[in-house]
Amino acid sequence: MTPIVRISLFLLLGCTLWGGIRNGGFEIPDPNITEWCIPPWGWQRARDNAYGDSYASLHRYLIPNPQYDRSKQEVKWSLPGPYEGRRFVVLCTGDLGEESDPFIIHSTIRQTVTFLPGQRISGAYFFGTCDFLQYNDYGKIYLKPVDPNSGLPEEIVLAYCDVKIVGDFKSTNTWIPFQYDFTEQTAGTYELICTVKDVLDTIYKSYLAVDGLSVCTIQPGDINHDCSVDAEDFHILSQAWLSWCPDPNAFDPNTLLPKPDYPGGMLPPGAVYDPNLIDPNCPCPQADLNKDWFVDTLDLMILTDHWLKNGN
Repeated sequence: MTPIVRISLFLLLGCTLWGGIRNGGFEIPDPNITEWCIPPWGWQRARDNAYGDSYASLHRYLIPNPQYDRSKQEVKWSLPGPYEGRRFVVLCTGDLGEESDPFIIHSTIRQTVTFLPGQRISGAYFFGTCDFLQYNDYGKIYLKPVDPNSGLPEEIVLAYCDVKIVGDFKSTNTWIPFQYDFTEQTAGTYELICTVKDVLDTIYKSYLAVDGLSVCTIQPGDINHDCSVDAEDFHILSQAWLSWCPDPNAFDPNTLLPKPDYPGGMLPPGAVYDPNLIDPNCPCPQADLNKDWFVDTLDLMILTDHWLKNGN
């Protein structure tokens, strides 16, 4: 038994899969494939091209491979390491066959996941391109309901980036985190889809890297949205202690006095909304856990009542 197979079996049999996503950290390679392009275990790959597969390979770092008929000096980006763990997955509009891979229009992986109300999906992505704006390649991570008649949203976009956003031959500066919280209206069973696509041409490559996908239960008191209530949340609350962060929409823009029919937080007697008195660097809106526009003992009680609770 090869080391990869032994490690994979250990992870599969000895560990509980994190959240509702199989191999969301992309640490487990497919034990059935030992070629240079080793895809992640637990994910279905698109096979709608002449090669019968798509490039979805696990990496520890990413250095782009520009085409030889374009100056390599124009592409100067790289991705030195994972967002978390030891590996991440790279989707590429090429790299399976000939140099330009004219038959590969997209590389896509997908997995069916059921989300409950009060859960959060999070992760991170990196997009880089060896193409230019005329051919606006893009990378996208999104949810599509398994049952189109379920009443769920037709599509929930978790992350998106394209050549127009990053610029010709460029990339995002680093990993970009994302998250989405499920409600009673959006919870359900979806296809979780990660894809990178060529637009118009199939000559120059674009890359989408994905890492750290996880599902957790949202915890009251979790100010920094990492699904646990700990010292980091207490630190943020302490920075906003006794701050006032009213909703600007609660005030008449002409008089700056409260609107009489606006439901919301508490107002001090004679309160007037003065944007110059609101510190934009104060994390008051995040630390205001009970949404009464004040950060005080009521918010501290919510945090302490859920102290050290973890939704992972």
